[in-house]
Amino acid sequence: MLLAAGSYGGALASPTGLNTIPTTDIAPIQSWIAQLQNGNTDFSTPTLYTTPAPLFQNQFGITPRVEAGADYIYDQTGQRDLAFNAKGLLFGEDEIRPNAAMGMWNGTARHQPDYYITFSKTLNYDQEQRERFKAHHRRNRKLLGRRIHAGLTYSIHGSLNPFVGTDIQLNDSTVFQADWISGQGNALTGGFAYVMPDQRTVINPALLMSNDRKRIDGFFLNVSHQFNL
Repeated sequence: MLLAAGSYGGALASPTGLNTIPTTDIAPIQSWIAQLQNGNTDFSTPTLYTTPAPLFQNQFGITPRVEAGADYIYDQTGQRDLAFNAKGLLFGEDEIRPNAAMGMWNGTARHQPDYYITFSKTLNYDQEQRERFKAHHRRNRKLLGRRIHAGLTYSIHGSLNPFVGTDIQLNDSTVFQADWISGQGNALTGGFAYVMPDQRTVINPALLMSNDRKRIDGFFLNVSHQFNL
């Protein structure tokens, strides 16, 4: 995940997705999603309270099927760096077929990007299609029904790490999110996305249980806002 993993306890996703995994979601065209979160998620020294290491993340909707972004992060030496990412939707879902997307992330001037492929399926597809096409309906990009996700990451070192996740819309303002990425340095997470009344601001707190320690040992808070350009 983000290069912050080398220096701090957290590793969080930048492409549009859940707590840590990328999904097939694409930032709306001509929109800018700005995010701020603590890069250090660790409860142990140095703790997130004393060294939050804020990450500044950006995502842009370039076309209806392509997004790209650049994040201001800590790298593995503790220095600040820019990490780039891009994602494209391969095909959309229907009653049977899932969404599919491919992307790259973690690309910096000193680090070649890693790659991933991800699939998403809406379990209440027919209901969501009816909601989506209501002329008066306006809602945040997080409010997408009940979905499951699965995919695979590939690093330049040749390692393959599968990931899975789910997001379940509980009401008109709250979504439960959980995901897991295999491999050392990654984690199982569980949290919520709270959509504010303006429908553009999302607050996403989550707990992390690292694959290495096998216990809940981290917390992050991501705050994002969507600007229409």
